[in-house]
Formats: sequence, structure tokens, C-alpha cells
Amino acid sequence: MAIDFGEYVPLCRAIINGDWEKAQEFLNNDKDALIGKINTFGYTTLHVAIGDPKNIWILEKLLEQINPESLPTLVNNRQRNALHHAATHDNYLAAKMLVEKNPDLLFRGNDDNDLPIDSAIISSHKTTFLYLLKVCKQHIGLSKKDGNHDPFEGQKGVFLLNETILAGFLDVTYDLLKDYPNLATTVQDNKITPLWCIAKKWGAFPSGTHYNFYQRFVYSLVHRIYVKIWKAALLRVPHIKRLYEDKVEHNRALMILRFICEEVGKLRSNHSYHYHDAIIVAVKNNTIEVIEQITQSVPQSIWTKENGYSLSQLSIINRCEKVYNFLAHEVTLDKYLHTVIKDKNNDNLLHLAGKLSPKHKLNMVSGAALQLQRELQWFEEVSKFVKPKYMEDLNDKQEIPIMVFRQEHNYLRQKGEDWMKKTSESYTITAALIITIVFAAAITVPGGIKGDTGKPTFQTRPSFIVFAVADAISLFTSTTSLLLFLSILTARYAEEDFLYKLPNRLILGLVMLFMSLTSMMIAFSATLYIMFGQEKSWILIPVAALACLPIASFVTLQLPLLIDLMVSTYGRGIFGKQSYVRITS
Repeated sequence: MAIDFGEYVPLCRAIINGDWEKAQEFLNNDKDALIGKINTFGYTTLHVAIGDPKNIWILEKLLEQINPESLPTLVNNRQRNALHHAATHDNYLAAKMLVEKNPDLLFRGNDDNDLPIDSAIISSHKTTFLYLLKVCKQHIGLSKKDGNHDPFEGQKGVFLLNETILAGFLDVTYDLLKDYPNLATTVQDNKITPLWCIAKKWGAFPSGTHYNFYQRFVYSLVHRIYVKIWKAALLRVPHIKRLYEDKVEHNRALMILRFICEEVGKLRSNHSYHYHDAIIVAVKNNTIEVIEQITQSVPQSIWTKENGYSLSQLSIINRCEKVYNFLAHEVTLDKYLHTVIKDKNNDNLLHLAGKLSPKHKLNMVSGAALQLQRELQWFEEVSKFVKPKYMEDLNDKQEIPIMVFRQEHNYLRQKGEDWMKKTSESYTITAALIITIVFAAAITVPGGIKGDTGKPTFQTRPSFIVFAVADAISLFTSTTSLLLFLSILTARYAEEDFLYKLPNRLILGLVMLFMSLTSMMIAFSATLYIMFGQEKSWILIPVAALACLPIASFVTLQLPLLIDLMVSTYGRGIFGKQSYVRITS
């Protein structure tokens, strides 16, 4: 027979509203309501009181009237006791009150066999989790009682370890590993291993963070800075504090990774069960630290495969440059075999490099032209790694690598061509306008010319010389930029042109255009000074300020594009031994 919980609505309302007098009155009239289920979810009065941290004093009143020995039996429909509920809601004070009443609650599982500490870590509630972790260790003897479970052994232990890693509580993870090292080589029933979990936390490793030059410099010195400079003063510098915290986190992740790999390396057999999924996810996430540590501990892991693809093939397919650099420049074991390996379609590494990048990798570079340039850089780099004869090697479709590249990147090439042409057309109009202005200024000099000699009236003034030089520079540079942009418009737009030729012309054209605009502003400012300044130097201040406005606008709007082009074309690149930096603690 279904129970009508409607009669308990006033009691629930009184507990939620913090009205103890009404709650007590109800309980006096119905003694069973104190420990019975009072809603459709099977909640007891304790569950309802725990749901709102503001009513912690209501919970205290209830606990005074309940026999502590009965607390483990007061569960909801999912067999979750009051401590489970407190852990799920991150109610640290409620958890503390319950544990003090009956520590047995710590080791009682729900219908999923989860302990209260599991509920806390699943919800990533660190404060409550740390408290439950501490008291579990204090009362660990109670876990041996009938019906109780040890949270640090077997499946429950490895579940706890894995969840702390995935929740990002790496400081707790390392302590657990030191106290219970056997957990490092324990596998969950769902085949999840601690090594896979730490490999999945790519953002916790140095390779998962991207710093500019200044940040890399500070990062390398941050520990010495903290030792030698007054801490309280340094903590006022937010970005240094953040870099310090990053480095601490990276070191923890590296220590955990090293510890787990060492434990896995001690196993006499079944290594692949631990490292296979971990090394695959590390390749896909471009987490080079994991690849390096696993291959050091278990050398045969270098030949791990997924769907028939080796690590070197996966690194190219997924465009993981850090992993590729490691395999190409750091690995020495059977290195030749990595260069000649083929897949089931008889594609060599260069065929794979000719295929289009995964969409999320392609979108990491802005603009179709730069995306195609990055794809060409990959193709060029892999061509240096494989044997020269592989350039003409045929796959099962009778295609050589460059044919695969052209077919796969045809749409991207077309988009890159359209972008290049539209960009160049816009800059061509600007350059033509500047040429018209500065040429007209050159033949109609400020102040006119002397009728008897035909020479400029102000030719001896320094300001006129500034005008003449700036106007000439503006004319020559704008004309050069116009020719460069026209050459882009008339280019053949072959795939290989996007590697250097077209970016070089666009970069040089932008630089020339900037110089012409700046020179034109200087020439115009000199004209204003000559004609209206009346030899007063203070007039230069407002003129210079106004002249800086279009220059600053051009820099602000066009500099990001120029920087992206220069970094992509002339930067140190993503390949080669120099771009692989091993960061240690």
C-alpha cells in the first residue's frame, strides 16, 4: 500500500524554514516521524535538514533526539544515509556532526556501494572530501566490521584514487599513492586505470599550457624568485602568483605520473593493460610528458597501436606536433622502422600527412590561408623524416602522397585563395589612395614655388625637408605595396605557394603600407606646421597627437594579422628538436 506523504508536508516546511517550534510540535504528536521516511524520495528529517546549510542548528536538535546507533539505518530510497547526503551537498558541518555521533556512517555503502567519501569526491566537494578522508584514516578500524567497507583497498581504493585525479585534487592523489602504492597498479572493474586518469589530465602538465616568451621566462625562474624575494610582496603580483601555482600543479602531476609508471614498470606481466589506453589518450591530447615517462618505464610501449595505427602514425593523423617531435628526434629504439611503417591501405607516413587535419586541430589556426600553410608545414616536415623514395610511393588507390594532399586540401586551397584575394583587393585600394594623395602633394608643394627660379618657397626650412623626405618615402613604399598586392591577385595559387611565396608578399605589402601611411602622416603634419604653425613649436603637439590617431588605428586593427603571418612564416615553428622542451621539477 502506497504511503501518503502529504501529512509530513508541514514538518518538511518547518525544517526548511528553520521553525523548530513547529517541527518539535509535529514530532511530539508523531514519534515515528523523527526517524521515518517523510517524502517520496525516502528522505528522513535528517536528510531534509542537511539540504540547507543555514539550518545546521535544526540538524543538531534532531540529532539530540535520535539514538546514534540507529543512524546507519536511516537511509533514503537509494540506501543513502545522512552522511551520504551531507557529502553530496558539501555540508561540511553536517558531516562533522554526523561522524562525531557515529563514525560507522563513514564505511556504509549505498545501493551503488558508494561510501560517503565517494559521494564527496564524485561531486568534487574538496572541503568535505578532505574532512572525510582524514576521519576515514582515523577510524579505519571500523571498516573491518560486518557490513562496512574499506575505502582504501581494492576496487573502492582505486575508484577513490582515480576520482581524485579526475577531480584535479593532485595533492591528495600523491598522498594516497604514497600511503597505498598498490593502488597504482589496480584496475577498476570498468577497465579504468590510474595511469589513464593522469594521462587524461593534459592541462595539468607543462605541455598543456601555452605561455608567451615573458611567461616562459618567469616560469623557469619562479621557484628561485619565491626563495629570494619576500613572499608577502610577491603574492601581490597576480600573474607571478598564478605561474607559481601552475608550476606547483605541474610538478605534482609529473610526480604522480612518475610514481604510477614506476609501479607499472615493476610488474612482471600485463603491462599493456595499464599503459595502452593511457598512451593513446596522451598522443591524442599531445601530452608529451606522459609518452616520455611511459616509454622510459616500459620500452615496448613505443609500439602501442590503436586500430592498426602506431604512435608515429597517430601523431601525424591527429597533428600532435609534440608527440611527433619526440618520436622523430628523441626516440632511438628501432627508429628506422618508424619511418617505413604503413597502414592497411598501404599509406606511408607522408600519405597520412597529406590527409586533412581533424577539424578541431585545423581551427586552432585562424584563416584558411594560414591553415593551409600549417598543413604544408606538416607535409614538408614528414617528407624530411621518411625516405626520399616514399615521396613517389603508391598506396592501394595508386596515389602518391602529393596527390592525396591536393585532393584532400582542394577546398581549403580555394578558401585560402578567396581570402588572399579579398584581403589584397582591400589593401590595393588603400595603397592606391595613398599614392594619389602623396603624388599630388609632391607636385603642389606647400607655400608654392618662386616664379623666377621655380624652386619651392620654403626649401631651406627644416620642416620643408621633413615634408619632402616623408612624402617621397610614402610614395615609394605605397607604390611598392601596391605592386606586391597586385602580384598576389595575379598569382597562380598552387598549394605550395601558400607555404612561403604568398605569405611573404602579404607580409612585405603590409609593412610597406604601414610605412607609407606613417610617412604620409608625417608629411601632412609638416605641411600644417609650415602653412599654419607660424614657426610656433607648440603647434607640433596637437598635430602630432592627431597624426598618431590613424597610425594607431592601423596598428591596432592590422597588427594581429601581421603578427600571425610572421610567426607562422618566420617563427621557430612547431617542428624540430628545438621546439621540444623537457620541463622538469
